[in-house]
This record gives sequence, C-alpha cells and structure tokens, in this order.
Amino acid sequence: MNKRSIAFQLGIYVSVAVVIVISLIVFINYKHSRKIIMAKIEEVAIHQSSLIINEISKSVVTNQEVTRNVANQALYYHSHGDLQFFLHEVVQNNQILSGLHVKLFQDVDTIVFSSFYGKDNVLVNRKNLTFCSVFKFPQLVESVIQQDQGVWSDPFYCPSDSSKLMISYFLPLLNQEGESVGVVAGDINLDFLNNVISDIKIGDNGFAVIASRQGYYLTHPDPGWIMKRHIFEVSSKQQSGERDYYQQLLNAGKSGSGFAYPQLLNFEKSWFYFSSIPYTNWRVVIVMPAKELFDELGVVFREIVIVSLIGFLAILAIIVLIFNKMLSPLVQIVRSIQRFSFGDRSRRRGEKNEIELLSDSLKELQFQYNTYVEEQNQVRKDKRKYEKDLKSAKEIQRTIIPQDYSFLDKHKEIDLHAILQPAESIGGDLYDFFFIDNDHLLFTMGDVSGKGIPAALFMAVATTMIKSKSTNLSARNIVDVVNKALSKENSNQHFLTLFLGILNVKTGILDYCNAAHNYPFLLRRNKEIIQLEQTHGLPIGVYSNKTYQSQSLVLAKGDILFLYTDGVTDCKNKYGEMYGLNRLSRLMEISKSMPPKSLIERMMSELIAFKGETKQADDISLMAIQFNGMYE
Repeated sequence: MNKRSIAFQLGIYVSVAVVIVISLIVFINYKHSRKIIMAKIEEVAIHQSSLIINEISKSVVTNQEVTRNVANQALYYHSHGDLQFFLHEVVQNNQILSGLHVKLFQDVDTIVFSSFYGKDNVLVNRKNLTFCSVFKFPQLVESVIQQDQGVWSDPFYCPSDSSKLMISYFLPLLNQEGESVGVVAGDINLDFLNNVISDIKIGDNGFAVIASRQGYYLTHPDPGWIMKRHIFEVSSKQQSGERDYYQQLLNAGKSGSGFAYPQLLNFEKSWFYFSSIPYTNWRVVIVMPAKELFDELGVVFREIVIVSLIGFLAILAIIVLIFNKMLSPLVQIVRSIQRFSFGDRSRRRGEKNEIELLSDSLKELQFQYNTYVEEQNQVRKDKRKYEKDLKSAKEIQRTIIPQDYSFLDKHKEIDLHAILQPAESIGGDLYDFFFIDNDHLLFTMGDVSGKGIPAALFMAVATTMIKSKSTNLSARNIVDVVNKALSKENSNQHFLTLFLGILNVKTGILDYCNAAHNYPFLLRRNKEIIQLEQTHGLPIGVYSNKTYQSQSLVLAKGDILFLYTDGVTDCKNKYGEMYGLNRLSRLMEISKSMPPKSLIERMMSELIAFKGETKQADDISLMAIQFNGMYE
C-alpha cells in the first residue's frame, strides 16, 4: 500500500511536470506555426499574383510586339495599296488583338485604316473611322509623336460595343528618315482579365481584383463596380490607421500586405496583398478572409491538445505501472533479446515465462546465425563463379579483337597498328581489320552504348556480323546489311557507332561509311591534317529501316588514317577536365611523321599521363593505318 502510494505521488509529480512542459510546447508551437502560416500565405499570394501578372504581361507584351511589327511594316504595305488587307490579316491571326488602327498624316488630310472586331465578334475593316482609339485619345497621339515611344491608353469602353472594356497601345509610325508620319494603335479586349482572375483559386471566399493606374476597378466580383468604383474609396469602417500608408505604396507601384474589412465580405476582417503589374502600372489585389487563414491551424491545435491529453494520461498510467510492478532486470533483458531475435514477432510469443522466452530467443539467434553463414558462403561461391565467367568473357573478347599483324609481311603497301583498353575487365569498343580479297582491306572502329558484359556481348555479335556480311566492296551496303541484322536481334536496345572503311591497297582508294562515329584524322604526307567531318547515318542496331551513305577519297603514299573512340576525348584528369578534341588535334600535329605503332603508343602514353590516378571512365580504342603505295 505504501509502495502504491509512493508510486501514485511520484506519478502525480511527474505528470504535473509533463503537463507544464507539454503546455509550453503547444503554446510555442502555436505561436511559431502562426508565423509560419502567415509567411506561407504571403508566399502563396505572391505566387498567385505572379501567375496573374505573368498572364497579363504576356498578353500586354504580345500586343506591344505585334503593334511594333505593324508599325515597322505599315508604310511598306501602304505604298503597295495593301495596308487594309495587312491589318485584317494581323488581327485575324492574333487572338490577343481586338483591333488595329493606323493613322497616317498626309499633306492634304489624315487617313485612318482600321480593322477590328465589332458586334457579334465579326471582323470589320473601315477607312477613316472617326470613333476609334486614335481619335478617342488625341493627346496620346501627340505624346507618342513627341516622345517617339509606345504609350498605353487608359481603359475605355468600345464605341461600337459599350459592353467591351478595352485599352490601346500607341506607337509612332516612322519613315526612313526617322520622322513621325503617323500612329499605330493596337486594341486589347480586357475580357481576358476575368479569365485570368477566374483561373486563380483563393480560399473558399477570397477574391482578386485588378485596378487601373488611376485606381478604378478593371475586374471585380461585383460587375457594377467596374470603372465606377475606386480602389482608394475606402471608408474608416473598411480600413483605419494605415490607409494613407497603403495608398502611398499603391501609388509608388510597390507590393504590400495588411488587414482590412471589405464591404464585399460584409466587413469581415480579411487579409490582403497587392502588387504592381509591369508595363501598364495596374495593380492586382488578393483578398482572403482572416478566419480562413488559420482554420487549419485551429484544427491542428485542437488535435495537438487532444493528442497531448491522451499522451499525458498514457504517461501517467505507465509511470504508475512501472513503479508498481518494480520490473526486474531479468525481464528487461529477456524482452530486449526477444525483440532482437524475433522483431515484430516477439509480440505474438504467447503466455510463456521469461526462461522459456529466453530459450526461444537463443534458439532463434542460433538459427539466424546459421542462415547468415550459409548466405555468406553462397555469396562467395557466386562471386567466384562471376569472376570466372568474367575472366572467360575477357578471353573470348581478346580472341575476337585481332592481335596478329603478321599479314603485314605480305602486304608492304600498308602499315597498321591498333589497341583496345577497356574501362572494365571487358568493354564495348571494337575494332577489326581483314582482307576481303587480295587487294581490299576492310577495317572498322566502333563504340557500343554502355559498358561491361552486355556491351561486350553486343560487340561480339556486331563483330561477327560485320565479318559474315562483308561480301562486297561497298562500305554503305555492308553497314546497311549489318544494321538490319543487328536491329532484329537487339532486344536490349543497344546501339553501335561505327566507322567502316574498305581500302584498295594497290590504288589507295578508300570507300568509307561513318555511322555517327567520332570523326577520324587524315595525316597527309605533305604535313596537312584533315578531320573527316562527315557522318552518313545514325548509329546502327536500332532502326532497321534506316539507310546509309558512303564517301570515297584517295590516300597518297605516306598518308595515315587515325581512328579513335570517344574514350579518348572524354578521358578526364583529377580536376575533372576532359582530354578533348583540341589536345588530340595538337597531338596529331606533333606526331604526324610517326609510323602507326609509334603514333598509337604516343597517344596511349599521353592519355595515361593526362588522367594520372583518375579511374578510366570509358573504353579507349585507337587505330592507325598508313598507306605506303605499291610495294616494289
């Protein structure tokens, strides 16, 4: 009883401390959350106003650009008698425009050409129309002529259709001497503003309005306020204290936010944000009832209070239970081992005593350990098998890539050397060379997409197909046939960039096809270096219906053709710099007199020195072929 009493007292003391701490946390969280919500709301308001401003600015800028284009071309079309037709086409093909008007100052009188949408949205063409915007705003016409720059008019209702609220953009019409000889006005129907506003959702009862630079509403939930009520006409009931401050911000075109009591929301306290719209100096104002701002916070606060109360009761019960039970260290150890052994299953171990639970846990630990040892042994076996398979694949690839140059003893007309350095144990680069007949040497250089075993397998298939399909002396035909064959068997969508050449070792005529491979270098005997910057089709192996072209050139005695893969130019050093085409070109310049083997060795030494300790990222393949002419 005494123990129970002490436990109860300790529980009360600890519970009081918990209540104080939880209450403080809830209060601080509420205050901090309120600040965060206000910041987030302002971010959302800025984003929403930006959406509105961007849509309006897009229409305004489009109108300005179209009007400016018309101003640049109007005199030309007028001189050819096609100005009216030109205006008609421009208005018809630009949805943002509701009309265009050109006023030309002649020696005798003034001519006005107009094309605009009248009633029933029908495009109307008129000449000397006296109620269009260029007559409605004569002071703007004079201002535009004097300033030689565009000016926006104030909003006005269309004279031909009083239901349309419009604005016009005025630009001077300049002749070749830069003199103002007229004015162009592009009209916009402001109905699009309602569409822009309606696309923005502002809470449940919030709304947005747009006001002109004078403060008159251009959009409003109550249509009766448009162009009749003023944004600065605010009573003390709607806003007090800082009204002059916000009016100054609005007049200065700045952004701001605050609280007011708008009439439209029955004078309910509401938060507002306003910002200026570029080009037109209009204002966009977003209004949202204050209670909607913190509805979610109130819900969250109530949930926190409920959860805190539940947590308090749970803590109180746990504290009393712990002190009453006086759990022994053995029970704690058993439960810990049980959780470690069985995880979530420990909750379903039944009504067993601690010794039985401990025995079960140790058995489970022994079982898990044995399982782990077996899995590790299997992993090591699989790894050894994989390494063995990889070694076999490397040997197979080595047999596919030609290493024997003894044929050069019989063909003194050429000298040839090549090398392949894979980034991994095996790679996806390929090269090959063999004689189709006594006079024609076929050689290839290619790069398969990807690395490792899949790329190596695709490379092996491609090399085999090239050899089996090389039955004629046309490079383009061989590439066509190989592409069709590879595309049918390419389930993994690998592709191969390929350079294939056929050299007549007697005449030096080279027929070649470049399927999107790196451009080779031709080192002429006269010390000229040429890069063969032609490609004759897409990489092979993907599109069976693609065809390829080819090209021919003649090698002179002593000319060297140097081929490479992108592992050369993409080779990186420890600073992340690529070897690049510029360094390769310079190396070709200083090595152009070297024989093929020396050139290849110099290239590999250069790449090894450049990358240093950096791991090779891509396969590197090099080939140099020198034409020595007819051997005598």
